[in-house]
Amino acid sequence: MQDQAARQQKDPKGRLATVVMATSLALVAGAKEPQPLNSDKIRERFGHYGVELLHQDATTRLASLYSLDGDQRITRTLALTRFELPIPDALAEPDAEIRAGASIGATLRDAGWQVSKSAAVDCYSLAGQRFAELGGDSLEPDQPVLIRVYTLQVNDAEMSADYATIAEAYHPQHISVDSALPCIDAAYESMTDSQVIALKALLSTMGQSN
Repeated sequence: MQDQAARQQKDPKGRLATVVMATSLALVAGAKEPQPLNSDKIRERFGHYGVELLHQDATTRLASLYSLDGDQRITRTLALTRFELPIPDALAEPDAEIRAGASIGATLRDAGWQVSKSAAVDCYSLAGQRFAELGGDSLEPDQPVLIRVYTLQVNDAEMSADYATIAEAYHPQHISVDSALPCIDAAYESMTDSQVIALKALLSTMGQSN
């Protein structure tokens, strides 16, 4: 023990370097990898991913995120997006691609932005007639589906911004419904005003009352 103490006294910087290195390794080991996007999950699970714009104007976009079953498109996510205006100049190029029909998360990520979801709220609703038609033979209008509403944020070393508020309905084969989830009315209490507007627009599109 005395020899060990003597070595530490002679080389305090070496001991400090060891502690710093161990701390650095722990931080690296605990670092979070970027989470896969919804498009990544659809492609991985069903072997294909595509986007079909069903409606778009200056503030709102409705899109079917689908996979193929033979020649049939099966909507795995019905997504209602409300863009946060004005769009920052730094996002002008990927935003133009998105308005032209590109996938939102993947396009922002490919442009070098980190993409994250904040203030997410989960609830459930019935699929409704339109989503059932888009979702193929395995989805019925009165079938419960998971609804998720969130704010999509982007950031890099110089800027952080809210890009859009998004409300999504998921095909049960893609993301199943938890029976413990709140219904729509209860979920409204946890949402921002923008999220409430996005969700009501999605429900209207699905054929549900809001």
